[in-house]
Amino acid sequence: MSGPRPILRNALSAAGFGTPMLLLHGSASSSAMWTPVINALKSRFRLLAPDLIGYGRTDPWPDGYVFGLEDELRLIEPLIEHLPGGAHVVAHSYGGVVALALARAGRVAIRSLTLIEPVAFQVLHGDPQAWAEFERFSNGFGDRMTKGEVEDAMRHFVDYWSSAGTWEAMDEGTRANMRRAAPKIMHEFSAASADPLVDGLRSAAFPMRLIAGDKSPLPVRRIAALIAERLPNASLKVFAGANHLLPATHHRLLSEWLLKTLGD
Repeated sequence: MSGPRPILRNALSAAGFGTPMLLLHGSASSSAMWTPVINALKSRFRLLAPDLIGYGRTDPWPDGYVFGLEDELRLIEPLIEHLPGGAHVVAHSYGGVVALALARAGRVAIRSLTLIEPVAFQVLHGDPQAWAEFERFSNGFGDRMTKGEVEDAMRHFVDYWSSAGTWEAMDEGTRANMRRAAPKIMHEFSAASADPLVDGLRSAAFPMRLIAGDKSPLPVRRIAALIAERLPNASLKVFAGANHLLPATHHRLLSEWLLKTLGD
């Protein structure tokens, strides 16, 4: 990206010993989401879980700058650029979009890519039903934000990815954190919708594994399936009974699967 970029303080959670694994969280979350997975894997892996821009203890995105996925990469790549052999990358939702950008950039070594329902919405072009549902959801969020209805926008966002009533069931502290994240989520929608990330990965040599829950919204289930179909080194694993919050609700099954699949 041209022009000076903002200087941001960023935060990282790290634990364990062994083969490096980079964990990237999704929108309206933080590295804390990975705590159960880190606890399950730290005897076998060196876990690195950064807070993405605007989340946890990493600075928010400042006004007056155009945001792009390269800005996330500026903070992530130094974490793994000097690791011999690179790292396994495990990413959820918007974190999956960042992981795809990381892989496409090709500036750091990647052992494997595990994407849990990446919201790479560009992939949905050509799937009218899934694209129409994504547009209804994203337009509903964007329209509310444009009107300044942040509370309703985040209720719409959270209940879509989980289930009706989830927003109201949250404690006020959690809701306050999510309201603060709302402007960054707008940036993330734009980045995930505009960038055809998958097109640059057809020749990638490392294995790519897509994970989806069979109870998740149609768009992300289709994205996972379509990426697995389009990339020669990709495969798809479906977790029965899981929705988009799979890393939190099914962390034991996810951890067991990661140990079995990625354990050296």
